[in-house]
Amino acid sequence: MTPDELKSHVDTIVIVMMENRSFDHVLGYLRNSAYGNRSDVDGIESLTNNAYVNINLDGQAKPLFWMPDGPLINDLPHDSGGTTNQMKYSAVARRYLMTGFVETFENRTHAKMTAPPVMGLLRPSDLPTTSVLADRYCVCDRWFASVPSSTQPNRLMALCGVTPLRDLATLLPDLPTVYDWLSTRNVRWRVYAAGLPFFMMMPRLLDLVLTDRIRRFSALAHDLATDPADQRPQVIFIEPDYYDSPVHLQPPCDNHPPLAIAPGEAFLAQVHQALAASPLWGRSVLILTHDEHGGFFDHVPPLAVGYHDPGGTAFTTTGPRVPAIVAGPYAPRGTSHIALDHTSVLQLLAERFGKPGESYSAAVDDRRRQGIRSVSELLAAGANNTASCRFAPPGTFAAPTSANPPELRPAFDAAFRALVAKHPTEALRKYPELGGYRTP
Repeated sequence: MTPDELKSHVDTIVIVMMENRSFDHVLGYLRNSAYGNRSDVDGIESLTNNAYVNINLDGQAKPLFWMPDGPLINDLPHDSGGTTNQMKYSAVARRYLMTGFVETFENRTHAKMTAPPVMGLLRPSDLPTTSVLADRYCVCDRWFASVPSSTQPNRLMALCGVTPLRDLATLLPDLPTVYDWLSTRNVRWRVYAAGLPFFMMMPRLLDLVLTDRIRRFSALAHDLATDPADQRPQVIFIEPDYYDSPVHLQPPCDNHPPLAIAPGEAFLAQVHQALAASPLWGRSVLILTHDEHGGFFDHVPPLAVGYHDPGGTAFTTTGPRVPAIVAGPYAPRGTSHIALDHTSVLQLLAERFGKPGESYSAAVDDRRRQGIRSVSELLAAGANNTASCRFAPPGTFAAPTSANPPELRPAFDAAFRALVAKHPTEALRKYPELGGYRTP
C-alpha cells in the first residue's frame, strides 16, 4: 500500500509483540512435507538436512527434532554475547553459519542433553492459534529481531527506534517513544496489557500507567464494541502478561521460556477474536511478532544492517528471525519475503499518520536506507482477506519452575516499587495486585 492508500483504507493498526521465540522454532514446520509443505516459506524442509546440524562441546552432531510444547527447565541464552556465538560467523566463508546454538547452550547451562531444547521445533498441533493465522494471513519469513541481543534492546528498538542498551539494564533510559510521536500528531492510541506493561521500566513514563490510555486487556473486546467511532483508538498496543514480572494480573502468557507456548496461544486467540468481532476490523491491520529469538535455532543468517548509538552501543547485524504474521482484510494470504524488523512498524505508522513524505525519525530512516522496509509494502488494498478463523483450545500446563531467577524481574520490581512509592493511592486503586509493594 502507498501512503495515500493507507490513509484511504486503514483506520486502525494493532501491534502485539510476544517474547523470545525464533521463526524456525514456531513456523519452520510450514515448509516441512509432514505438515505445511509450503514451498513459499523459508522454513525447515527436512529435519535431516546436514546444514542445520549443530555440533556440541563433545563433537556430537545434534539435529533438529519435533519438540512437544511444555514448560522448559530454564530460560535459554540470548544476550548479545550468546546470540553472537549462536550465529557463529565464519571468517573463511565470510558469513554467519547459524551453528552455535547447542554449543552456547551447553556452555551457559552446563547441561548436555540428547535433544537440547534450542534445536526443538513446534508442530501445528502445538500452535492452535498461530497455525490458523499462518494459514489464513501473511507470514513474514524475513522479519528479524532489530539487534542481536535480548528483550530490552529489541523492545527499545520497537518502542523508540533506537537502543542505547547492548544488554539488560535495571531500568530503561528515558527516550522519546512511539507514544510521544503519536500524541504529538494527535493520533488516538491505547495500550491494553494483560499484565503490567513493559514501558513501566522507563522512569519518565511511570505516571502513564495510571492514565486511561493504559487499560486491562480484559476490557479490549467491550471497548472496541462500544466506543463511539470518533473515540476509538487509531493505534492499539497489546501486551501479554510477562513471565518475568513478579506481579501477574492473569497467568503469564508471553511465550518467554521456560513458559510453555500454550498460554500465549490462548492470549493471541483472544486478541484476534476481540478484533474480528469489532466494528473496526474491516479497516484494520493486526501485526503479531516477537521481540527476539530467545536462544532457539534459526537457519537464516542475520541481515547486515548496522546500528550505532551516539553513546557508543553498536551492532553490525540484525538478530535472528522471529515469528511474525500480519493479519486483517488487507493482509494477502501467503508469505512475504520483504526484509523487516521492529522499526518496520514505525515506518508504517509514519506513512499512515505522518505528514506527506514524513519519516518516523532519522534513526529509523537510516535502517530503511540499509534495506529494512515498511510493513506497508506487504499490504494490499484489494486483498479482501475476510476469511474467518476458528481456533482449537490450547493445551494446559502447570506453571514452570526455574532454577534461575527471570532476567527482567529486577527491572519490573524496581518499576513497581517506584510507582507505588510515588502514587500509592492511585497505583493500588488501579492495580490492587501491587499491594505487596505498599510501605508499612
